Amino acid sequence: MATEEEKKRNLARINAMIIYGLEKGLWDLFGESALAVTTTVGEGMLEIMEKNMGLEIADEEPEDVLTEIGRIFIDEIGIAREFEIVKEGNTVSFHVDGCVLMHTEKSLIADGIKPFVCPYLNIAAAAMRRRLGVKTSVQQFDVDPETHHCHLQFAMFK
Repeated sequence: MATEEEKKRNLARINAMIIYGLEKGLWDLFGESALAVTTTVGEGMLEIMEKNMGLEIADEEPEDVLTEIGRIFIDEIGIAREFEIVKEGNTVSFHVDGCVLMHTEKSLIADGIKPFVCPYLNIAAAAMRRRLGVKTSVQQFDVDPETHHCHLQFAMFK
């Protein structure tokens, strides 16, 4: 019988397989048009963070919302080692180090699939759409599996 620690690792592996399978399936069906689902995916993940993790975005400053998303990912979920968000005007940039999803990202890239179900990017963009009443567009999605670093960016517009 597996120990509790082994069960946790196996659960993480199953979740990684699910993410890989969903992204690959959407990419195989729709190609780059699959990127259009990031809006819906982000909204669903944002709802979960609000209901289950105490994230509040109403009446909060946008920078505070983005900082809290990063804090939850690092301190409460442990999904990455470091997470930095910078909002400059209508652009939001992320630097993520040590993401636990990097192995999945590496597999997607190796298979010619642009990783697009990124919780950081999708949740933050959904939060800004809801909080500021704007639309968002992914501007940059650079994943470097060798250094375990991602540089992500989206723009906001009316």
